[in-house]
Amino acid sequence: MDTMMKVCIATTSFPRWLGDGQGAFVWEAARAVARRGIQVRVVAMHSPGTPSHERMGDIEVLRPRYWWPEKWEMLRKEGGGLPITLQRHPYVFAQVVPFALVHALAIAQCARDCDIIHAHWTLSAACACLGRAIHGRPVLATLQGSDVFRVGKHPLGAWLTRQILLRCDGITALTRALVSSVAEMGLRPDPILVIPNGVDTRSFAPVPAELRDDTVLFVGSLIERKGPKYLLAAMKRVLAVLPSYQLVVVGEGPQHEMLRNLAESLDIAQHVVFMGFQSQDQVRVQMQRARLLVLPSLEEGQGVVLLEALACGTPVVASRVDGIPEVVTDDVGVLVPPADPEALSEAILSILTRPERWGAMSRSARERAAEHYDWGRLADQYLMAYKSLLRRGRGD
Repeated sequence: MDTMMKVCIATTSFPRWLGDGQGAFVWEAARAVARRGIQVRVVAMHSPGTPSHERMGDIEVLRPRYWWPEKWEMLRKEGGGLPITLQRHPYVFAQVVPFALVHALAIAQCARDCDIIHAHWTLSAACACLGRAIHGRPVLATLQGSDVFRVGKHPLGAWLTRQILLRCDGITALTRALVSSVAEMGLRPDPILVIPNGVDTRSFAPVPAELRDDTVLFVGSLIERKGPKYLLAAMKRVLAVLPSYQLVVVGEGPQHEMLRNLAESLDIAQHVVFMGFQSQDQVRVQMQRARLLVLPSLEEGQGVVLLEALACGTPVVASRVDGIPEVVTDDVGVLVPPADPEALSEAILSILTRPERWGAMSRSARERAAEHYDWGRLADQYLMAYKSLLRRGRGD
């Protein structure tokens, strides 16, 4: 272990405060690497009301402001991420260039006394490459999902993504599905390492079965691509069979009001609890108490909430799209076609009406999380990637 290694992590999504769920997986990745004796600095996107410079635990965090007055910074306006914000508020495109320039300069300054830059999402990778003349450090890009699946749907977006990634010194992706997507853009897939996001298996852990509630849980942004409306439609049939159950919806987003109205029109509003934003600790409690997590996404790079559920021993039902099938195997949950409420309801009932199946899935879920997604194991993989890039740069 090289205790002198210094890494600059660059990201467009990062917690605004300790316990914030936005970009929490990047924070967990940074902590996991730091626990391996690596000095970590983070350069993240600023949000109104957050410090421009602070320490979160042992990690220095820089969030340079990119617009004035501060309250008009809009790039993190929507909880569903930058693509959703730009789609819903096209005028916010005016802030992308100032942000990119500020982000690139901050990364360059931060990285000058670091060994490597680890950029999450292609926008941060582009900014890291933009400042290469100043910092001269190798850039490792990690593909998260929306930066490939959504942006890559447009010819210009695909071209820009390809140009950015060609200029990076190394690439990792959360899933093989992401590797396939960038290969379709013209990149060679073989040098791309698959390193998934992880979960803190010490914090996210099972509780005794008797502490579970009759609850189906959804955790995510209330946006179209997360598919919450299909889950509401499925719950109509589920509740006809299991009237003691309720659906708990954790998250916020532009579809909030529409989903409330949909619950009313389906006559299930009394069984649906919209909890809005919840801290990571609150999400963990919900994961532990729920009988089932459902992620009916239309598109998903990997799905961190799936990992959190598995670690809590909570079986899952999810869409068979993108990177989800690499996480949800037959022994921990059920996969269904996207946008199919009938298939969703059948899958939910197939687990909840069979206690012995639920118990077997719960045990397997915990085992799968500990074996494949513990952050300690994944930090070791990142360290190997860092050292490989540094050796290559020295010509070893």
